[in-house]
Order: sequence, then C-alpha cells, then structure tokens
Amino acid sequence: MNEEKRLFTIKEVSELIGISESEVIRMIMLKKLAVIRAGKAIRIKEDDFEKFLNEFADVDKISTGHKEPVLYTAEQVAKILKLSVDNVWNLLKTGRLKGFKVREGRSSWRIPAESLDDFIENRISRKK
Repeated sequence: MNEEKRLFTIKEVSELIGISESEVIRMIMLKKLAVIRAGKAIRIKEDDFEKFLNEFADVDKISTGHKEPVLYTAEQVAKILKLSVDNVWNLLKTGRLKGFKVREGRSSWRIPAESLDDFIENRISRKK
C-alpha cells in the first residue's frame, strides 16, 4: 500500500511550528529546510518537514539564548518529566500539555519548549 505524502505551504509550516512566515523563509534560505519549487510556488515535503522538526527537537543541539523555537518529541518529554511515553500522549490528547501532530501516528507529536515550561510551572504551583 503506497502512503501518500503531504506537501506543506510556507503558511502551514509557520502555523504548525509557531514561527512567522518570514522566519520559515529564512530557514529555507539558510538551507535548514528543504523545499521543492514549481514556478513561483514553494512546497515542503512531509519528509523534509519531519527532518526539520527532528533537528529542531534535537536536545543535544539546543544552545541557551538561541532565538529559534525548540520542539520536543513525546519521547523526549517523557524522559524530561520522568514519565512513560503513554502518559505524555495522554497529557497531549487531553490538552493538559500543549502540542501538535505533524502526521498521523503515535510518535508524530511535537511539543514546543514554551508549552513544556508552562506545564512544569503549572505542576509546581499546584504542589504549593
């Protein structure tokens, strides 16, 4: 069975990641995000988008003070919070932890660093 891959527009990538369209264009110009061109139209293949997200989510590459948004996978969040991945997926599905899906499947969740920080702060304040 051949699975159809999706093509994203710059606007869709911007909305999914939570950065401006001009920042997405900057990532394209810096060759951090691969694109395909058809005339003036620019599209991002699903595989290239996922590769880009995985590079964003690579905790080893995160440097403090870096202005680019950081995205974590559910597996990385599970490690950080010392929870099972199933518990993290449950938190995401119920909305207690904010994230978004890049495609169907369990390991397709991405959690912005800001959302993780908010979740942790909320949990800490509830314990007081």
